[in-house]
Amino acid sequence: MINSPILKRQNNENEDAYLVRLYSNKEFYGIDKYKIAELMNAATGKNCDESKWRKDYAQYLRWNTYKETKNLEEDTSAEKEIINNYRSEVEILKDGSQKSDKLIKMSVEDSKNSDFLLKSHGYDPKVWEVVNAKSSIWNQHNKEDGTLTLFSSKITVKPKKNEFDVEDVKEIVNDLMKNYSPPSLQSIKYKENGKLLEVNISDLHLNKLGHIDDEYDHNLAEKAFFYILDDVINKTQHMKFEKIYFIWSHDFFNIDGLTKTTTGGTPQDVSTRFSNMYKQGKRMLIQAIDLLRQIAPVETIQVGANHDRLTSYTMSEVLDAWFRNEDNVLIDNDPLSRKYRRFGKCLIGFSHGHAEKKRLGKIMPIEARKDWGETLFAEIHAGHFHSEQAVKEENGVIVRYLSSPSGSDNWHYESGYVGAIKKAQSFVWDKNKGMELMINTSVTGEELLVK
Repeated sequence: MINSPILKRQNNENEDAYLVRLYSNKEFYGIDKYKIAELMNAATGKNCDESKWRKDYAQYLRWNTYKETKNLEEDTSAEKEIINNYRSEVEILKDGSQKSDKLIKMSVEDSKNSDFLLKSHGYDPKVWEVVNAKSSIWNQHNKEDGTLTLFSSKITVKPKKNEFDVEDVKEIVNDLMKNYSPPSLQSIKYKENGKLLEVNISDLHLNKLGHIDDEYDHNLAEKAFFYILDDVINKTQHMKFEKIYFIWSHDFFNIDGLTKTTTGGTPQDVSTRFSNMYKQGKRMLIQAIDLLRQIAPVETIQVGANHDRLTSYTMSEVLDAWFRNEDNVLIDNDPLSRKYRRFGKCLIGFSHGHAEKKRLGKIMPIEARKDWGETLFAEIHAGHFHSEQAVKEENGVIVRYLSSPSGSDNWHYESGYVGAIKKAQSFVWDKNKGMELMINTSVTGEELLVK
């Protein structure tokens, strides 16, 4: 480009405009201060060394920075006409980023401000971020207004990945504090009658997007969730319980972060953004606990899973803070992936089951040695497979893989994992007789397919 015609002084350029253009674009033109001095001397008939032209350029910048800062909001009619006649362009790229080219009135400092550039090009700084930016001084001269200094601004932007920040957390908390009203809690006298209710909603996958329309999304997941709770409460309304185990953290959420992937990094099709999913899930769980604690004291048991290990753990911390002053709610927020609970002569284990596979039945006698030796009935309830697996009894331990109420996403459909009955299983336990009743709640009915 060293001999390119673009390096020559243009017909409409005065001395200042030519000097500024050369210095502003010297990297692009591939020239240095000595070449600029050579070009300026040739264009003006002068014989000055490079320091003279360099000082002239620095003085020009100081004066125009002051002038632009002082009069930045006072566009002249000539400036407006030039800006309106400039050929602005926006290009949308395959990766979701965009390129924008506009003529903008700004100061030199503004040209270094990402938020200013985003707003000037019509992008919301909360949603977009600058990938790169280039601003070149665009001088125009006329007899009435003299030299008008504008900037040809070219930026490339992309959507922000960080879509869940401190402001989102504040919004979630404030929204819940202002708008959430718990179900009216009756004055309850809990009765110790040797019965326990286990409400186990495994693999809900809130925010999963079904492979066809109306197959599954965050709204249908919520509808299925409360349908299950309502069904269990209605079917057990004639019973009294000492306690309720509420097991929800078997892949309650479908993703585990802002990148829309599982804990292990597998991409997922989702139906809403992460912050909306988190806010929705928190409200659902708080409302569920408020409903259940009208029946008996509630304990939720955190079990790490493969889709939402971190997200479900942080949600347990949120629930622990929310119910911190409630004596009838206990939140187990320990991050261990396997938990055991003793109820009379019953020992119940909980695990998602994706890692232990066939070893589940062999682990309980080792990890819960004392309770194992003092009880008669032992079961482990796991999930992960989205279908009711063959119940296996091994060394006195019954291993149950529970069903899922969630629909099929594109990966399950293409892999042929279809046809499982969408349902949840809850259990009634007797202290002395073991598991007495299993409650199947099917959510395959047509009434749940209506948003």
